[in-house]
Amino acid sequence: MRMSIPAYVSLGIATVFVIFSFALGRNSQFLLTALPMLLVLLAVPLVMTEMNRRQMDKVDFASYKYRKIKELASLGAGEPVRIRGTIEAMSLRWLNRPNFRIRDDSGEIGVFMFWAPREDIKPGDKVEAAGSLRIGPTKKKNIWGVKMAKVSGGTKIK
Repeated sequence: MRMSIPAYVSLGIATVFVIFSFALGRNSQFLLTALPMLLVLLAVPLVMTEMNRRQMDKVDFASYKYRKIKELASLGAGEPVRIRGTIEAMSLRWLNRPNFRIRDDSGEIGVFMFWAPREDIKPGDKVEAAGSLRIGPTKKKNIWGVKMAKVSGGTKIK
């Protein structure tokens, strides 16, 4: 399990404040209050990540109709879709909500994940992604992804 960088930064800043405040006052009552709060700052992102991943594990690729990226242009927003392709680029991995550019032999599309995939996915990997089609602010279609997994060779994921 991993947390996002902002979660680590928040926990780090809070820990520094607790240490600094305790060093100034040496009040054990303060520690009895502050340490559980620090534990909450640690536990909440970890628990939320695990809950998201459990939800992702329940998603069945078979319930999403496979489409070529070129075919997505004729579909409406909200349509559940599944695509296969190669990761061209990725961003926002540090937020645990990565965005991917996926290319197949018919085109390219953005896939914005709600949570980080279980596998370490990077540019050049062949993947299968499922989610719903959305129209972004630039009127460009993207997929709001709920599940992504690596594909080994040409095998389909069940």
